[in-house]
Formats: sequence, structure tokens, C-alpha cells
Amino acid sequence: MRFSTLLKAGGTLALLFGLGFLFLPATLLHQYGAGTDAVGIFMSQFFGAALLQVGLVFLLLGDLPAAAVPRVAAGAAVGELAGFWIALRIQLGGQVNALGWSTVALYGLFTIAFGICALQKSQPA
Repeated sequence: MRFSTLLKAGGTLALLFGLGFLFLPATLLHQYGAGTDAVGIFMSQFFGAALLQVGLVFLLLGDLPAAAVPRVAAGAAVGELAGFWIALRIQLGGQVNALGWSTVALYGLFTIAFGICALQKSQPA
């Protein structure tokens, strides 16, 4: 898979989830079987804003020089790995319903994909 395609896929998902958590945090949390208070809603909106930023950056990086691909991919892989660890820990702790496994899977797949791109020496964007 070309790195630009990976960025578009990751960017699109981040943008969609970001908008959801920014504008409909309680609804999204309810889908995962997670209830929260006002502070949790507030923090979910910050999470949505962060996802919105990541999604837009990924989508706007279309003409990335090949030499920059491993560095950008490494940064993305570290962020995805952190998300994977959090999602897996929460899922195994029973704090969300079975839908939480989709989050574990998405973070896991993007960790692997960005990690592969980070380890490749030269790759067209």
C-alpha cells in the first residue's frame, strides 16, 4: 500500500471519529456502552479535537517527499501504538462493550501499517 493511501485512510477515519467525538460525544460513548459525567464529555470533546487535527494533517500530507515518509510514519506508528495500548487495556478491563474490539483492531492495524512504512528506507509517498 502506498503511504499516501495509508494517510488518506487514517485521515478519513480520524476525521470522522473526531467530528463525532467533538459534536456527539455522549452518543458515541453510549455506542461503546460507556457512560460518563460532564467532565468525561468535556474530555471526549478534546479527544475529538485532537483526532480532527490528526485527520486533517494526514489528509493534507498528500505530496510528502519520499525522504520524509519514514519519519512521519514513525511518529504515526508511535501514536497508533499508544492508542492500541489504551484501547486494549480498556477492552480487557471490561469498561466498554464488544464494539470496543473494533477500536483495538483499528489501532492495531494502523500501528502495523505505519510501522512497516517507518521501517522501509525509501518509499514514494
